[in-house]
Amino acid sequence: MTPRTNSSNTSRAPRRDALRNDAIVINAARAVFAEQGPQASMESIASRAGLGVGTIYRRFSGKDALLDAIARLFVEEIDRAAEAALADPDPGAGLEWFLDFVGAFNAEKRRYAAALADRVSGDEVSETMDRVRQLTQNAVDAGYLAPDVTGEDIKALIIAIGGVVAAAPDEDDAPWRRFVRIHLTGLRAGR
Repeated sequence: MTPRTNSSNTSRAPRRDALRNDAIVINAARAVFAEQGPQASMESIASRAGLGVGTIYRRFSGKDALLDAIARLFVEEIDRAAEAALADPDPGAGLEWFLDFVGAFNAEKRRYAAALADRVSGDEVSETMDRVRQLTQNAVDAGYLAPDVTGEDIKALIIAIGGVVAAAPDEDDAPWRRFVRIHLTGLRAGR
Protein backbone atom coordinates (compact mmCIF):
# COMPACT_ATOMS: atom_id res chain seq x y z
CA MET A 1 0.00 0.00 0.00
CA THR A 2 1.40 3.39 -0.99
CA PRO A 3 1.23 6.07 1.71
CA ARG A 4 -1.03 9.00 0.92
CA THR A 5 0.70 12.27 0.50
CA ASN A 6 -0.59 14.85 2.89
CA SER A 7 -0.82 18.15 1.03
CA SER A 8 0.18 20.06 4.15
CA ASN A 9 3.50 18.15 4.27
CA THR A 10 4.56 18.70 0.67
CA SER A 11 6.64 21.66 -0.31
CA ARG A 12 4.97 23.81 -2.90
CA ALA A 13 6.24 26.87 -4.65
CA PRO A 14 4.76 30.05 -3.23
CA ARG A 15 1.67 31.32 -4.99
CA ARG A 16 2.09 34.22 -7.38
CA ASP A 17 0.09 36.56 -5.12
CA ALA A 18 2.30 35.58 -2.15
CA LEU A 19 5.42 36.45 -4.14
CA ARG A 20 3.84 39.74 -5.21
CA ASN A 21 2.97 40.51 -1.59
CA ASP A 22 6.55 39.67 -0.54
CA ALA A 23 7.88 42.25 -3.00
CA ILE A 24 5.34 44.82 -1.84
CA VAL A 25 6.22 44.19 1.82
CA ILE A 26 9.98 44.33 1.20
CA ASN A 27 9.71 47.57 -0.80
CA ALA A 28 7.50 49.10 1.88
CA ALA A 29 9.86 47.93 4.63
CA ARG A 30 12.85 49.44 2.84
CA ALA A 31 11.05 52.79 2.59
CA VAL A 32 9.88 52.73 6.21
CA PHE A 33 13.27 51.61 7.56
CA ALA A 34 14.92 54.37 5.50
CA GLU A 35 12.67 56.91 7.23
CA GLN A 36 12.44 55.47 10.75
CA GLY A 37 15.31 53.02 11.12
CA PRO A 38 15.11 49.37 12.20
CA GLN A 39 12.94 50.23 15.19
CA ALA A 40 10.02 50.98 12.82
CA SER A 41 6.90 49.01 13.64
CA MET A 42 5.47 46.21 11.56
CA GLU A 43 2.23 48.20 11.61
CA SER A 44 3.97 51.09 9.83
CA ILE A 45 5.31 48.70 7.22
CA ALA A 46 1.88 47.10 6.74
CA SER A 47 0.30 50.51 6.36
CA ARG A 48 2.87 51.57 3.75
CA ALA A 49 2.38 48.26 1.91
CA GLY A 50 -1.41 48.60 1.96
CA LEU A 51 -1.67 45.16 3.52
CA GLY A 52 -2.81 43.83 6.85
CA VAL A 53 -0.21 43.08 9.52
CA GLY A 54 -1.37 39.46 9.50
CA THR A 55 -0.45 39.17 5.82
CA ILE A 56 3.09 40.27 6.64
CA TYR A 57 3.38 37.86 9.57
CA ARG A 58 2.22 34.98 7.37
CA ARG A 59 5.28 35.50 5.16
CA PHE A 60 7.79 36.97 7.64
CA SER A 61 7.82 35.73 11.23
CA GLY A 62 8.82 39.17 12.49
CA LYS A 63 10.96 42.19 11.88
CA ASP A 64 14.16 40.14 12.08
CA ALA A 65 12.99 37.87 9.25
CA LEU A 66 12.10 40.93 7.20
CA LEU A 67 15.51 42.51 7.83
CA ASP A 68 17.15 39.19 6.88
CA ALA A 69 15.27 39.19 3.55
CA ILE A 70 16.31 42.78 2.89
CA ALA A 71 19.93 41.94 3.79
CA ARG A 72 19.91 39.13 1.21
CA LEU A 73 18.65 41.60 -1.40
CA PHE A 74 21.31 44.07 -0.26
CA VAL A 75 24.02 41.49 -1.04
CA GLU A 76 22.47 40.68 -4.43
CA GLU A 77 22.22 44.35 -5.40
CA ILE A 78 25.82 45.13 -4.44
CA ASP A 79 27.00 42.04 -6.30
CA ARG A 80 25.09 43.00 -9.47
CA ALA A 81 26.62 46.48 -9.25
CA ALA A 82 30.14 45.02 -8.96
CA GLU A 83 29.42 42.79 -11.94
CA ALA A 84 28.17 45.78 -13.98
CA ALA A 85 31.27 47.78 -13.01
CA LEU A 86 33.48 44.93 -14.19
CA ALA A 87 31.67 44.93 -17.54
CA ASP A 88 32.57 48.59 -18.18
CA PRO A 89 35.25 48.69 -20.88
CA ASP A 90 36.94 51.54 -18.97
CA PRO A 91 38.12 50.04 -15.64
CA GLY A 92 38.61 53.49 -14.06
CA ALA A 93 35.10 54.57 -14.97
CA GLY A 94 33.73 51.22 -13.77
CA LEU A 95 35.48 51.61 -10.42
CA GLU A 96 34.27 55.19 -9.99
CA TRP A 97 30.72 54.18 -10.89
CA PHE A 98 30.81 51.29 -8.42
CA LEU A 99 32.07 53.49 -5.57
CA ASP A 100 29.37 56.07 -6.35
CA PHE A 101 26.81 53.25 -6.32
CA VAL A 102 28.11 52.08 -2.92
CA GLY A 103 27.84 55.62 -1.52
CA ALA A 104 24.33 56.19 -2.83
CA PHE A 105 23.29 52.70 -1.71
CA ASN A 106 24.53 53.40 1.82
CA ALA A 107 22.93 56.85 1.85
CA GLU A 108 19.56 55.34 0.94
CA LYS A 109 19.89 52.94 3.89
CA ARG A 110 21.70 55.26 6.30
CA ARG A 111 19.20 54.73 9.13
CA TYR A 112 19.31 50.94 8.97
CA ALA A 113 22.57 50.04 7.18
CA ALA A 114 24.20 48.82 10.40
CA ALA A 115 21.26 46.48 11.07
CA LEU A 116 21.69 45.02 7.59
CA ALA A 117 25.47 44.71 7.78
CA ASP A 118 25.16 42.71 11.00
CA ARG A 119 23.07 40.14 9.10
CA VAL A 120 25.53 39.56 6.26
CA SER A 121 28.30 36.99 6.59
CA GLY A 122 31.67 37.05 4.90
CA ASP A 123 30.67 34.01 2.86
CA GLU A 124 27.70 35.88 1.42
CA VAL A 125 29.88 38.69 0.10
CA SER A 126 32.91 36.65 -0.97
CA GLU A 127 31.87 36.65 -4.64
CA THR A 128 31.34 40.40 -4.52
CA MET A 129 34.76 40.88 -2.93
CA ASP A 130 36.31 38.75 -5.68
CA ARG A 131 34.70 41.11 -8.19
CA VAL A 132 36.02 44.14 -6.30
CA ARG A 133 39.52 42.65 -6.32
CA GLN A 134 39.25 42.01 -10.07
CA LEU A 135 37.86 45.51 -10.66
CA THR A 136 40.81 46.93 -8.71
CA GLN A 137 43.33 44.84 -10.63
CA ASN A 138 41.77 45.90 -13.93
CA ALA A 139 42.07 49.55 -12.89
CA VAL A 140 45.72 48.99 -11.90
CA ASP A 141 46.45 47.18 -15.19
CA ALA A 142 44.82 50.04 -17.14
CA GLY A 143 47.04 52.57 -15.36
CA TYR A 144 44.11 54.24 -13.60
CA LEU A 145 45.28 53.17 -10.12
CA ALA A 146 48.84 53.07 -8.83
CA PRO A 147 50.57 49.67 -9.14
CA ASP A 148 50.62 49.08 -5.39
CA VAL A 149 46.84 49.52 -4.88
CA THR A 150 45.08 46.29 -3.90
CA GLY A 151 41.54 45.06 -3.61
CA GLU A 152 41.94 45.32 0.17
CA ASP A 153 42.55 49.07 -0.23
CA ILE A 154 39.28 49.42 -2.15
CA LYS A 155 37.50 47.18 0.37
CA ALA A 156 38.69 49.51 3.16
CA LEU A 157 37.43 52.48 1.15
CA ILE A 158 34.03 50.82 0.73
CA ILE A 159 33.78 50.20 4.48
CA ALA A 160 34.85 53.78 5.21
CA ILE A 161 32.20 55.16 2.83
CA GLY A 162 29.56 53.61 5.09
CA GLY A 163 31.04 55.43 8.09
CA VAL A 164 31.15 58.77 6.29
CA VAL A 165 27.53 58.33 5.16
CA ALA A 166 26.45 57.49 8.72
CA ALA A 167 28.18 60.59 10.11
CA ALA A 168 26.75 63.00 7.52
CA PRO A 169 23.45 64.81 7.96
CA ASP A 170 20.42 63.25 6.27
CA GLU A 171 20.05 64.00 2.58
CA ASP A 172 23.64 65.33 2.37
CA ASP A 173 25.65 63.27 -0.11
CA ALA A 174 28.44 65.86 -0.45
CA PRO A 175 30.62 64.45 2.37
CA TRP A 176 30.81 60.89 1.06
CA ARG A 177 31.21 62.05 -2.55
CA ARG A 178 34.12 64.32 -1.52
CA PHE A 179 35.62 61.49 0.55
CA VAL A 180 35.56 59.12 -2.44
CA ARG A 181 37.09 61.71 -4.80
CA ILE A 182 39.90 62.55 -2.36
CA HIS A 183 40.75 58.90 -1.84
CA LEU A 184 40.61 58.02 -5.52
CA THR A 185 42.97 60.92 -6.21
CA GLY A 186 45.40 59.47 -3.65
CA LEU A 187 45.14 55.97 -5.16
CA ARG A 188 45.60 57.00 -8.78
CA ALA A 189 48.67 56.24 -10.84
CA GLY A 190 51.13 59.13 -11.19
CA ARG A 191 50.29 60.53 -7.77
